[in-house]
Parts: sequence; C-alpha cells; structure tokens
Amino acid sequence: MEWYYASNGQQQGPVSQEQLMELFQKGEVKTSDLVWNETMTDWVPFGNVPSLSQAAPAGAAPAQSPAPASAAPASAAPRSAPAAAAASTAPSTGGENIPNYLWQSIVCMVLCCLPLAIPALIFATKVKPAIEMGKLDEARDASKKAKMWCWIAFGVGLVVQVLYLGLVVVGAMAEAGAM
Repeated sequence: MEWYYASNGQQQGPVSQEQLMELFQKGEVKTSDLVWNETMTDWVPFGNVPSLSQAAPAGAAPAQSPAPASAAPASAAPRSAPAAAAASTAPSTGGENIPNYLWQSIVCMVLCCLPLAIPALIFATKVKPAIEMGKLDEARDASKKAKMWCWIAFGVGLVVQVLYLGLVVVGAMAEAGAM
C-alpha cells in the first residue's frame, strides 16, 4: 500500500508503509504529520493511524485529530494535504475558477431583499474553505447555491420595488384627482 504524508508544509510520497515507518524512526515524520492512503477518507495525523502507531514510541501521545472526515476520494490519487499542513502551497482547483459570490450577496442584502440574501451569504462563505480543504465538489455546489439565492433575492427585491413605486404613483394620482 502506498502512503502520502505532509511534512514541513510539503506533500510527499508515495512511499511504502515500511519506508514511512523508517522516516518516522529517523525523525523525518512526526506523530503530528498528516498521512493518507487510498483506503482512508481524509488526512489524519501519523500517531492516530493504528497500523502506524506500532512504530511510535510508547511515550508518544497521539496527535490531535483534524475535523471530521469527508467522503473518500474516487481515485487512488491523494487529495491535497489540508491547508494547515501545506500552508506554503495554494490549493489547486485544476485551473477552474470557482466564484464565491460574496460581494454580490452583500449587495443583495443591502439593496434588494435581506431575508432572501442571507442564504446567499451563507453559501458564499462556504466556497473558500471548501476549496482550501480540497473539496471542490462542495465548493462548486456552494457557489451554485450562492448564485441562485443572489438571483432570487435580486428578483424578489426588484418586484417589491416596482410594486411599491406603482402604489406610490397610483396614490399620488388618486390624491391629485381628489383635489
């Protein structure tokens, strides 16, 4: 089985389990360094992997576990190491630009329809973290939903403004006719 690991902010691998254990024994991989293989759903600290913990000294405490795991990757290729482990490398979206619609959500909140722009803002704020965690499908979905709620807020806000303007005009005409 091939392993990947994130050490000193760089993703490394693939290496065999034996090579990974040797790297740990040499001190090149620490219990807090994140590791991943194709059977895992997410990157986890070396010290939290039962099959690797046998290489850890008895006094070594397991590392803190990261956020809950997401769905397993579809291919045998590793996902990008989490941003905390690979801070020196920007997350890759494969050249795809995934817009977050954040400023559009804020404009809709201020100018159009506050209640309907709130979901747009919530989904807009989920895009960047999903990209940073390498969850591009979640980022695309959040972007799509943010765009949809922006348009809904804009459309409802426009209709309400037109109706309000119409009522003002009708009221002004009725008052002018009464004089």
